[in-house]
Amino acid sequence: MIDGKYADYHGETFKVVEMISNDVVLVTEDERALDLGFEAKTIKHSKHTLYFKQVARDDIDELYALYQEARYGGAIFDLYQDTEGQLYIGTEDQDKASTFGLVQTDEHYYSKYVTDDEIEKIIYRSHIE
Repeated sequence: MIDGKYADYHGETFKVVEMISNDVVLVTEDERALDLGFEAKTIKHSKHTLYFKQVARDDIDELYALYQEARYGGAIFDLYQDTEGQLYIGTEDQDKASTFGLVQTDEHYYSKYVTDDEIEKIIYRSHIE
C-alpha cells in the first residue's frame, strides 16, 4: 500500500517516517541513498537494511501525502492490505455493504477480500505545507 507521507529530495521520492519541527526523516530500501548521505540501519522489525536521513524541510523539493481507495462495482470503498498482502475493501455504510456483499467485521464496519483485477485503485495526493 502506498498510503503515507512522501518527499521528493534530489530528484528521488522517499517515504517520510517522521516530521520533527522543521526537519523530515526520510527512509528507503535503496542502497544508492548512501550517495545522498543516508545512513544504513538494521531494525529488528525488518529483515533487510533500511537507509535513513534527517533533512531540513527547506531542502525538500516537495512534501505530500498519498492515500488510496478502490472502485468496486462502480462504488468507492476504503482499501486496505492485510499482513499477508491480501487486499480488502471496507465501509461503514451498512446499505452499501449489503449491496456489494461485504460482511460485518467490526461493530460499525464491513469488509470483503478482493483481488487486484476486481478493483480500480484511486490514488489521492495532497500537498503538505
